[in-house]
Amino acid sequence: MTENREQLVAFAHGLAKEAVEKNYDVFETDCKILTHLLDCCEITVPAENRFFVKVNCGGIQHSVIRLRRANHARITEDNGLTDGRTALAFTGDWDFGHTCAEWDSIISLGVYGLRKRIDEYAKAKGNDEKKARFYKNSAMVFDAALRFIKRASDEAKKHGRTEMAEGLENLCNAAPANIYEAMQTSILYYTLQQYFDGTFLRTLGRLDELFFPFYKKSEEEYVRALLVDYIREIDRIKALANIPFALGGTDKNGKSSANELSYMFIAAYREAKVSNVKLHLLCADSTPKSLIEQALDAVRNGDNSIVFMSDKRIIDSLIKLGEDEEDARRYHVVGCYECGGYGEITCSCNARVNLPKALELALNDGVDMLTGKRIGLPAAYPLTSYENVYAEFTRQLEYLCNCAMKETNERQKIDGLLHGAPIFSATYASALEKGGDIYCDHSAKYDNSSVNALGLATATDSLYTIKKLVFDDKTLTMDQLIRILRSDWDGEEILRLTVKNRLTKYGMDDDEVDGIATDIVNKLASFISGKPNAKGGKYRLGLFSIDWRHPFGEKTAASADGRKAREPLSQNTGATFGFDRNGATSHLLSVSKLDTMQTPNGAIVDIDLHSSAVVGKNGLESLVSTLLTYFARGGFAVHYNVLDTEVLKAAKAHPEMYPNLQVRLCGWNVLFASLSEKEKDEFIARSMRV
Repeated sequence: MTENREQLVAFAHGLAKEAVEKNYDVFETDCKILTHLLDCCEITVPAENRFFVKVNCGGIQHSVIRLRRANHARITEDNGLTDGRTALAFTGDWDFGHTCAEWDSIISLGVYGLRKRIDEYAKAKGNDEKKARFYKNSAMVFDAALRFIKRASDEAKKHGRTEMAEGLENLCNAAPANIYEAMQTSILYYTLQQYFDGTFLRTLGRLDELFFPFYKKSEEEYVRALLVDYIREIDRIKALANIPFALGGTDKNGKSSANELSYMFIAAYREAKVSNVKLHLLCADSTPKSLIEQALDAVRNGDNSIVFMSDKRIIDSLIKLGEDEEDARRYHVVGCYECGGYGEITCSCNARVNLPKALELALNDGVDMLTGKRIGLPAAYPLTSYENVYAEFTRQLEYLCNCAMKETNERQKIDGLLHGAPIFSATYASALEKGGDIYCDHSAKYDNSSVNALGLATATDSLYTIKKLVFDDKTLTMDQLIRILRSDWDGEEILRLTVKNRLTKYGMDDDEVDGIATDIVNKLASFISGKPNAKGGKYRLGLFSIDWRHPFGEKTAASADGRKAREPLSQNTGATFGFDRNGATSHLLSVSKLDTMQTPNGAIVDIDLHSSAVVGKNGLESLVSTLLTYFARGGFAVHYNVLDTEVLKAAKAHPEMYPNLQVRLCGWNVLFASLSEKEKDEFIARSMRV
């Protein structure tokens, strides 16, 4: 019997609360909840959907996690880090939201095959009581999943949806047999993990590689139409921060994975005109230039939710972290631009550190300039030389990194009290081999965590300003500059504008300034990369800020680069907006000096280009050449916004005339009309500077 959403929530919360009171096993409890949701959820068949149905239970398991988190909030209440966390000098948290299932198993075996594989492992390894508990409960959930697929098939049949119904009927008893069923399995599995399991699934995998064996048995024109329908159906899911998939790259033997489907996917993406799907193009030396040209042509014509990523840099960074070469070559990309090796649970958004805040603490004896609270270390060095300032900055930064990892470790120790993920776990070979859940038993082969550093350009430019004004030119004393920053540049507007507009900045291809950024990254890597976490894995350094730069900026005092208090920090690895005054090439050259082999969690630069700079054959050739140069020099990833000031102004004034205009906000695309007025003005200002 089906239940409405309120009834499903009541069941899930009731069982979760009972489990807390009676100290029941969380994994077993979640398997019972999932079985009930799969058996009792309501199923609808949207007229526009070609592949799969809709259900009414999305977010229920997420709410169960939140309920359990509330019960364990005390774990960080008395650790002495509350003031620093509140000031957003650092944060540390759980991350059940950045995962990649082992898609090759899903597409090759189907849900039916995944269920059979559980039995095979149970026969081979089920003598151990703990492993037997994993296999038994996982089998129960997958039996319910197969019943759910049968219910979905029956519902589709009632609505006269023969293609959908027959495909689902087949998938109840076999692996995908054709490209339609492969795509259907993709969306079906996404629904199982995202809506039932409660583990956010942040990529559909390398789709050109996954679907190619089926494509070879299909008619090309049929596949072209199917791809457009597939992308549009994914778009209608409307997941937080878009749903990504990857194309290109290399296989486990180092050969190019690009194929005919790679081109067809980009063409279909352009034809579909969607705003909730994003694409990772994995660029290797062997990637055909024509594929990169096709993707860049899409970007310059407004289909700009494409991230260009260096296949080699990703692989090298994962190997440097200690992952097996074959696993590194079979990496995945989740979310915005975060990578993990095969068998890795990425957890790419655990912790953050605020680089400009570390400098603020260095200049103010470890005290927050905005609140007056001590959140850092008491000063150890007199600020009488630039070397001492930098030493104090790195000392405070190391402390903040340690705080972020401590916060994260304390939370991850109780993963098993918060969330079981039987559907997700059953796709992982390591989980089946170990007979344990990814979260409750920490069974991933690489069970890693992350710390992302925010505000690199803000910190770099601020340090250079201190070096230049205080110690090289002696325009100000250190005490004078600190008083100016405490007062938020009050009465010093001419000096502030001089600093902003006259001094050299990161992003202008100046070795002295860029060298500061490079050393900051090296220091961060020594503080974070490879450090053990609480799960038997390692920490990974990332250099991306996405939209965190706004709330973190609001908690950060004025900085020496001319930024006023509470203004946003710089974005990702790029220059502060407006400071890339020497153009895109110089900007990319600055960023390429960073050693991104030390940033396996991701390092992205945002490049703004005016539409007039990329027109015609020469414009496209310039884009390709600049991108390939960036990768040849060690760049990690880049995405573009091609902006036209007049179009953006018109779209702000008359949004109804530009309903499909998209911009790349951080790591995802948004419709321009959906932005706040402040965000629209920022994009217009950025377009006027390029």
